[in-house]
Amino acid sequence: MVNDPYIDFHNHSKYHNDEVVEVVSIHGTQEKKLTYYTIGYHPWWTDKKLDEQQTNLIKQKYENDKFCLGIGEFGLDKLKGVDLDLQEDIALQQIMLANELNAPVIIHCVRAYDRLIKLKRAYGQTTWAVHGYMRNKILAGQLLDEGIQFSVAPYEKMNSSFMEMLQFIPLDQIFLETDSDFKINIMDRYRIFADLRKMALEPLTAQLYKNFITFYKEKWKYHSGWNEQHY
Repeated sequence: MVNDPYIDFHNHSKYHNDEVVEVVSIHGTQEKKLTYYTIGYHPWWTDKKLDEQQTNLIKQKYENDKFCLGIGEFGLDKLKGVDLDLQEDIALQQIMLANELNAPVIIHCVRAYDRLIKLKRAYGQTTWAVHGYMRNKILAGQLLDEGIQFSVAPYEKMNSSFMEMLQFIPLDQIFLETDSDFKINIMDRYRIFADLRKMALEPLTAQLYKNFITFYKEKWKYHSGWNEQHY
């Protein structure tokens, strides 16, 4: 039996060896070293509504490149970027495009979860995951109620609120990531999370791989060689 791979659900530069499945986040026309990726327009670097060329780029990549797994990251950031109303307009453009393409979505959200929940409730029709989630379990419960999943980056010496949240989220609704921080690699983050949840690494890697191929099922079906017994 082939071992399930480690999944780095969200990062910004392909870093590990081929034993790790990494999903690199691409902003627009950025050039990066990558294999699997998602594409979108991040709120930090997008200062006006998307034009036809930008939306067509996302559509073309998702429809024609089997390595483009989803749309994102995009979203809302109260601390950085343009006015939140404009950020919401730009996010909504990408939500509607994801609906059109039946594409899963990677969300960036900082202190704007009230708006995000309203957007998901009113417009979200596909699967969403908030990446880099570090808030408390109460908010996590509200997001779970809306069908939103979580990508997190466990680390050594976490505070009690973060650990409580990581223990609260159901194992079938969570992913692990490095994001932009490679000081702790994804294998160590798996170990930290497994220790926190008091479980062995093998069932954790199996569960997170199952979560991954379920989240990206529309595109992952084109990729062979990774535990096809899950289909």
